[in-house]
Amino acid sequence: MIQLKYSTIILLSIVEGLTEFLPISSTGHMIIFNHIFNIIENEKIKIFEIIVQLGSIISVCIIFWSRIIKIIKNSLSYDIFYKKKITLLHIIICILPIIILGLLFYNKIKLFMNIITVFYGLIFGSILLYLSEVFKPNISNINNINSLTYTQACLIGLFQCLSLFPGISRSGSTLSISLLLGINRLVSSEFCFIIAVPIVFGASFLELYKNFHILSIEDIKFICLGFIISFIVSLITIKFFLYFINNISLKWFAIYRFFIIIFLYIKFI
Repeated sequence: MIQLKYSTIILLSIVEGLTEFLPISSTGHMIIFNHIFNIIENEKIKIFEIIVQLGSIISVCIIFWSRIIKIIKNSLSYDIFYKKKITLLHIIICILPIIILGLLFYNKIKLFMNIITVFYGLIFGSILLYLSEVFKPNISNINNINSLTYTQACLIGLFQCLSLFPGISRSGSTLSISLLLGINRLVSSEFCFIIAVPIVFGASFLELYKNFHILSIEDIKFICLGFIISFIVSLITIKFFLYFINNISLKWFAIYRFFIIIFLYIKFI
């Protein structure tokens, strides 16, 4: 892959695996690391950054395999509007807004992938995370993923669209609105991970379809390496995140993001 060394591939793959499901923006971090290491953004680099997300999403499928199977069974066993079990309809309602906007504004979204946009996205996302902790209900009223309503799924989906702006974070926007809706942290995280599966798969395969012709055998070797590393790191990250999520305030992620904002302001802005 042009202008990339094995060490850089490994580093970017680790960054992707660590940040994809944390509310700190994986896209933003990839753009930042590209600037730090003077990696020239070309079509092959962009494909690599998106395809390594597949490694992360495969780890989600493994961790939540039983939950995903249950959702499918719920959809087949019950009427699709059955309100006491989460079904594929909840997932569809949630991901439809970002799919529509992503397809409609595909080319314009690509123009947002720069360090200045990430800077402002990090600021907005940090404020959103912090405010969600300040104004969330004292007691969660949704403590089971099967208790999620279609309205809540729709609201989460609408907030998820904010992540089309790099730096805001898909998990950050969905976790923030979930807390404000009174949804338990663990339930919010589980739902956030599950809805990521069709979104990331769709985005990755769309990029492959549009750009597969420019890849060489050498490029595919680098992509496979990044895929494997991202998968392993994501697997570990998700398990730790789920283990500690009930005791971690989103304020800490907001504070971390503010340190990144200060760094960007001093270094690049």
